[in-house]
Amino acid sequence: MYTPKASIWMRKMNTMTPKATCDQPRLHVLGLGSIGTFAAHCLAGIPAPLTPSITLLLHRPNLVDEYIRRGRKIRLETIAGEVVDCENYHVEILDNGEWHRVQTESGLSPAVLDDIIDHLIVSVKGAQTTAALKPLKHRLNASSHILFLQNGSGMVEAANEEVFTDPATRPNYLTGVISHGVTLNAPFDITHTGFSATSLGPVPRSKSDTEETAPSYLLEALPLVPRLNATTYSTLDILQIQLEKLAVNAFCNPLCALSDAKNKFLFTIPDTRRALLTEISRVIQALPELRGIPGISERFSVDKLEATVNGIIHANLETTCSMVVDLRRGQKTEILFINGYWCRRGREVGVPTPINDSLVRQILERQGDMELAKEYSLERRNGPLVEESVVLLHVTTEQICGEK
Repeated sequence: MYTPKASIWMRKMNTMTPKATCDQPRLHVLGLGSIGTFAAHCLAGIPAPLTPSITLLLHRPNLVDEYIRRGRKIRLETIAGEVVDCENYHVEILDNGEWHRVQTESGLSPAVLDDIIDHLIVSVKGAQTTAALKPLKHRLNASSHILFLQNGSGMVEAANEEVFTDPATRPNYLTGVISHGVTLNAPFDITHTGFSATSLGPVPRSKSDTEETAPSYLLEALPLVPRLNATTYSTLDILQIQLEKLAVNAFCNPLCALSDAKNKFLFTIPDTRRALLTEISRVIQALPELRGIPGISERFSVDKLEATVNGIIHANLETTCSMVVDLRRGQKTEILFINGYWCRRGREVGVPTPINDSLVRQILERQGDMELAKEYSLERRNGPLVEESVVLLHVTTEQICGEK
């Protein structure tokens, strides 16, 4: 477990005078799907003296109307069926490329907001990350902290390549892995379907760094919220947790989406689970960033991955994966940041990934990206182990339909 370098924020807030309320931490939330809405609801539970001011960043005017219609609250139904409302959020809307505060009664404030954002939680879908961050680029600098609380992997790299290209002015990055089951019923209305854990950790500013350089309020405050059940870890530990969650998502999301089913369906396809996790285990064992780390072979063995996957699924049997909802709505999925990650890393380390390739191709075809899907056809893949893995691919794709 990682301990923040110094409890700077706690000491600062404990010494605040009543006139120092301008020093109240300011949090902004970008992306209000199931994860982002759950995070925004949990943020309201950060206790004093670290209680923040929370701003919801919206890209669509109809979301503002919906927020007002719902009484300017975020509604959460607990696992026990209790309804918990949180309010007192600030709201900003992107209008013609400029951010404006939504005022309580008079609509949008005419003033354009360009103040620096101290702490930003990003929970948009992976493919939307860079587009969502670009309108905020001028409000983020080297003193800002961004927590990427999303499904999948590869969003940090995309942000560096397309948005924060200068390392000197790049914000500090944090990554989060959330295993709770949450269903978005409607905008600002969620159901907590499965209690689990949230894992947080710093991302090095460069490949040569081993730890973050600036202490983070988020890493200190978020673990104080019981509902979030968050723990802070080191860079290396959070990477391993992220890979475990990515293995879970690579099984749950595409297979539930292709069958239009809740998570409990996954217990009907054990052979498919074993074959896919065998492929993922091979990729992980070959990753250079984990080379020489004690316990990697055991932690990412097929048996251990199966136990991890089964544990999370069992805690979220009635949860509907986000990819299922995306396909139902005719929206783009996060497949390229989930199974696509294993395909990319497999190519980098010379491990064929025909099962992941097949799942990516099928989901891309379902969402209408036919040309992109062709890049994941078996004929386009080359490698010394492809022929050996063809049997696994054939068995798995048959079982997707045959094991129900």
